[in-house]
Amino acid sequence: MQIWGYKLSTKISDSHPFFKEIINLIQAHDNEDYFKVVMLSPQLLVQIADAIGKVAEEVTYCIVGDCLSEEDKEVYKLIGKLDRDLSDKAYIGHGLVSYYESEYWPKNSSKKEFIKYFTKLEDLVALRNVFAHEFYKKEIVDRRMKNCSKAGIDLILLFASHEYLHDYFEESA
Repeated sequence: MQIWGYKLSTKISDSHPFFKEIINLIQAHDNEDYFKVVMLSPQLLVQIADAIGKVAEEVTYCIVGDCLSEEDKEVYKLIGKLDRDLSDKAYIGHGLVSYYESEYWPKNSSKKEFIKYFTKLEDLVALRNVFAHEFYKKEIVDRRMKNCSKAGIDLILLFASHEYLHDYFEESA
């Protein structure tokens, strides 16, 4: 499916739990409201990563649940909470590492893809922080705003097409 110049994965349909938010940010980007995309896309990425994390936790418990003691489960639950409390950048970065580790990208280009998306994340969060703290003090070049806005959309589409979301929300429906 193609929406406003973005090819959406078949896993991102109008029944996707974040579809409305994704479409709103794509429309904002196309309407050159880069500020909105840069400010909101990290938050949406965290929400999507949370949903992926919940499914991953369920899958892990299904696979190794019998092997884990109640104490182990408590420890992993606490560290999971700490992970969610990290900065947006670190939390989303951990999500990118999971793509790398799971060999989501072809082996010969996995490092390159990880670096590409990690760089997009760094630029997006850096500009979001400038907007949040120094918006009236610094002049931002339009091209940087547009590039970071597109990076936010690219990251959202990557995370939103994660197989765990597709499987999880199919079962929940």
